[in-house]
Amino acid sequence: MPIKLNVGGHVYWTTKDTLTGRSASMLSVMVVHSNPAQLVDGAYFIDRDPEIFRWLLLYLRGSNVLPRKDSPELWLIKEEAEYFAMDGLSARIHHILCPSFKKTDNVMIRSLKFTILDVQTKGYLVTRQGQNFKIDSSETVEPTTLEVGDIVMAWYQAINRRKKGIVTMVEKKICAIQFDQEETSITCPRSGIRF
Repeated sequence: MPIKLNVGGHVYWTTKDTLTGRSASMLSVMVVHSNPAQLVDGAYFIDRDPEIFRWLLLYLRGSNVLPRKDSPELWLIKEEAEYFAMDGLSARIHHILCPSFKKTDNVMIRSLKFTILDVQTKGYLVTRQGQNFKIDSSETVEPTTLEVGDIVMAWYQAINRRKKGIVTMVEKKICAIQFDQEETSITCPRSGIRF
């Protein structure tokens, strides 16, 4: 069913599915629940900037395209995303403007520990036990630390590459790792250890 929106005098046509598809927001609530929104010529009237609103509607339609990082328009889109309670879009723009983590940081995502390999526009490239994953910026990402008992990939001198092991000791700049088929733990610099 088509829905007509009048945003600052500009008419946009969309659907209920588009407005409710990504996640709950002020726009989705507006079309799902009865509300006192003013209808003007059969359109929901929204007193906001129509040029910036176009970006929000593109996002709701599935687009991931945004203006350049140094564009003032990106800040305006972030402001509108916050106004309309579009948390996923707001988090993504916040990540683009000032990512919370940097390369080599250890983080926890959904109760699993990862190491960040790269900070990307849409989120992070992370690694866990030798496998790489892309994590969207809308994910809840928290800082974490190395702890005794963690399974990690650490630099193993004998084969000159990373190998899976268990952390047996953690100090400021070094850790002890118990590698498979080794009788004793081997110390490694923390900088060479990844989840």
